[in-house]
Amino acid sequence: MLFGKKNKNEIRVMHYEGIPEFATDYPCTLEVTDTDLIIHRLKPDTIVKLPLSRIQSFSAMDEKSFLTKYHGTSETTSKSGIKYYLVALYDKGMLAFWGTAAEYKRFLDLQHLQSGSQTIEL
Repeated sequence: MLFGKKNKNEIRVMHYEGIPEFATDYPCTLEVTDTDLIIHRLKPDTIVKLPLSRIQSFSAMDEKSFLTKYHGTSETTSKSGIKYYLVALYDKGMLAFWGTAAEYKRFLDLQHLQSGSQTIEL
């Protein structure tokens, strides 16, 4: 097959931080299955799987909010257009990815993803 089939469940993003082996602003895709968040780096082909049970939350935010919350600055890096960030907090840290307005709705959808049952202690 000359061209691969596009997976409708994948979100094309740029890795920002969280995976030391991935460069900042490197293209990858995200896919959420029933059990895992799958991060697929393009060229060289590398796959990272993070079980959903280890993810505490997903947050979607604009660039200014992301930089203020996680880096203590509101200086944006975007030269053209607006960046939106998806942050996945998990038991050992944080993963951050960015995309454009086209991906932002899908980032928002992930915020509502439940990763198993929750226990609340009062």
